[in-house]
Amino acid sequence: MSQPFLSADPSPDQMRALVKYLSTYRDGSGNIREDDPDKSTRADSRQIERCFAELFGVKPPESKSYYDFAVEINKGGGVVVSAASVKSKEIEKIRDFRDPKKRKTLRAYLEIANASAKDWKLCREMGLSEDNFRGHKFASEFGDAILQRQSDERASAEGKIQKQRKNAANRIVDANASVFLSVMYSPMDKDHQREYLVSSYPIILPKPGRWEFRSKALVGFDEHDGVIYEWYALSGSQFKYYPLINSRRYGSKLFQLLKPAQESLHQKSVRMFGHV
Repeated sequence: MSQPFLSADPSPDQMRALVKYLSTYRDGSGNIREDDPDKSTRADSRQIERCFAELFGVKPPESKSYYDFAVEINKGGGVVVSAASVKSKEIEKIRDFRDPKKRKTLRAYLEIANASAKDWKLCREMGLSEDNFRGHKFASEFGDAILQRQSDERASAEGKIQKQRKNAANRIVDANASVFLSVMYSPMDKDHQREYLVSSYPIILPKPGRWEFRSKALVGFDEHDGVIYEWYALSGSQFKYYPLINSRRYGSKLFQLLKPAQESLHQKSVRMFGHV
């Protein structure tokens, strides 16, 4: 079974479905209020996850797990479990995706984690301290630590998925078939519309060419000497990933959402249950 963004680019029908799911949250039910004349809303990160789960026909756990949901896909003549972690972010330059030249240097923005206690527990086990980070010492060792932390979290989540599926057919959770799903969107234009772009990237994070400290962050650079990672270990332990969009596995074109009529809570209750 081919799955959009996991094992293939989305079909037109699949994209129409996703657009409709995301658009439903513009009617006032989205958790983020827009600054437009209609005072419309949009989906927050959790609601975006629900839209993708609906697209794949699964129920999201809605937990703080490394993965947001898992589905079965065909691979190598067999069936494996592919898991996905959904990341969403507003990006100022996302419309540059239309320009082939600008697209070459355009990067996605994925906030991977912010687990300070667990990050520093591993660092201390590796002989690394907060003072080392403040003093900009052992950049490569700190880089190895934060990537190991993500690998450990991913493996733990895959084990939990495997246990949850103990009564289902025996399928392995294949990390090589699992992805980050990046949902990026532009600021509103003069017509109060946003452009959206969905891309998938391998869940196994690549090792950078080098690590170095820059101000409060540990920065990883790729083979193009571009910034691919930032880790703010002493500022909430935010770990960010910036893959080139051209390196994505599968993805959509830029698209806009539909504009449904605004519906108040009272109107919705009447529609669903009739007048009091």
